[in-house]
Amino acid sequence: MRSLSKKIQIRIVSFLFFLERLYTLDSDLFNLLETNFTMQQNILRNLNVIKNNILKICKKINRNPKEINIVAVSKEQPFEKIEELLQYKHYCFGENRLLELENKWSDLNKKNLRIHFIGALQSRKVKDIIKLSNVIETLDSESAAKKIANLDIILKTKLKLFIQINLGKETQKRGIAVCETENFLNMCREKYKLTISGGMALPPKSKTPEKYFKTLKDLCEKNNLKEISMGMSDDYEKAIELGSTNIRIGTKLFGKRN
Repeated sequence: MRSLSKKIQIRIVSFLFFLERLYTLDSDLFNLLETNFTMQQNILRNLNVIKNNILKICKKINRNPKEINIVAVSKEQPFEKIEELLQYKHYCFGENRLLELENKWSDLNKKNLRIHFIGALQSRKVKDIIKLSNVIETLDSESAAKKIANLDIILKTKLKLFIQINLGKETQKRGIAVCETENFLNMCREKYKLTISGGMALPPKSKTPEKYFKTLKDLCEKNNLKEISMGMSDDYEKAIELGSTNIRIGTKLFGKRN
């Protein structure tokens, strides 16, 4: 009887340990679900705040809000966050590295998906980048233009091209100098028969962006570029007032990267 009683005690202790472990797992699962739900709420709330801001700005300046495209800058963001926007039917995203394009988007088949490549465009990676992108915002070299010109016609017909312009003469940034913009566009259009539909720029961080936004708008209008990509999380409202058609939003949408 003593032996049997000891066995029962061992089983009871084991069962209690099992229940404690099960409770811990359930608690961890609950915390995970709660975190994911909160993340989903935050991202969708942020997107709606941005959309409402766009509506207010466009009403103030008498502009059609449908002219404004939100590029969700998903670089370095986990796919779980991106998926929340996809489920909410937001299909426009921005990436700056080929590796992230391949890891996130190569197996995703979404009819309305539009990927903007916003990173440095290296000519040796052009073909692979274009296979996974709908818009290249950073064309700024003849070597890349030549590579694009030599691509298969099917790849080129689905592609939009923007040139990147270095408005602040910053040596650490890529882009065509303002004074070279017209010559570069002529080369792309005449020598390589490329259709350039837009201009993109990043104003210097330490200065107010308004004069740089105005410069980009003037350059685009002068050179018949219909799309203007300017404005990010901290200055997109001002960019819209000054003519932006594509705003690139990361932090204000996804929150700070870890």
